[in-house]
Amino acid sequence: MEISGNIECKELLNECLKVSKPFRGTYINIGYGSLPKGIAGRVNAEIETIRKRKTAGFFGKESVRINRRIKNNEFYIRINENLARINDENLRKEVVTSIIMHELLHIERKDLLEHSKNYRKRKHKKIHSSLEKKALERLNLLRKLEGLKPLEKDNYIEKEIERTVNTGR
Repeated sequence: MEISGNIECKELLNECLKVSKPFRGTYINIGYGSLPKGIAGRVNAEIETIRKRKTAGFFGKESVRINRRIKNNEFYIRINENLARINDENLRKEVVTSIIMHELLHIERKDLLEHSKNYRKRKHKKIHSSLEKKALERLNLLRKLEGLKPLEKDNYIEKEIERTVNTGR
């Protein structure tokens, strides 16, 4: 696996990968970037769509089969640049680590291939339903490795993310 990008973010990504499954043959570019208000982090990839048409039956009914795959296993994780302005280094580290863990789960679960025109409607039901629990579990595993106490569901990290991203500190 190859990692590039912002030095601080690369170090935090390497920490997160200790509790995540290995991504072989994957390139991850990570860093701070400008994102819309209210969005803490985003993962992108170049997706290739292949459409195969097939004619079947006496009446020539046509069916289309769509295959989607990620090109070159390249992923780009962007974290809201407002979070880089958090003065307390420990708090910034925990906030960014939480976001990175969330985005790594998107990559692991191949959620990027699920996007469609109805993504916004399905996002919280299908994609984010169990993701929050898994992200918190992995974050707590990482905290345990570092000798810190586990976090509860309603924690100060989520509040700090919301406050910083929405106000643009």
